[in-house]
Amino acid sequence: MEIVKLPVGIAAPADADCIRIQELPGGAFALEGNLLAPADAEDIAESVSLIASDPYPTYDAAESAGLAWAHGCKVAVLHVARSDGTTPLPDPAE
Repeated sequence: MEIVKLPVGIAAPADADCIRIQELPGGAFALEGNLLAPADAEDIAESVSLIASDPYPTYDAAESAGLAWAHGCKVAVLHVARSDGTTPLPDPAE
């Protein structure tokens, strides 16, 4: 799996497989993710989302969990986005 770590505060492109790591006010980190699974034999692709997670104590723990999740989904290229402090990442749709 190729990993593209984006600069702090920059969102992944809307059509990219990505995980987002958000720092929480107490210093823990939340993990979210969105993947587009490859099309099957009938050319049907499906979206797989990790909507929310229990907070992780460190950034590295959240990132490791996200990378393992994406690897298990057989992602080829994964973008990793991180918030700038507790400021939410911009919505890639905007």
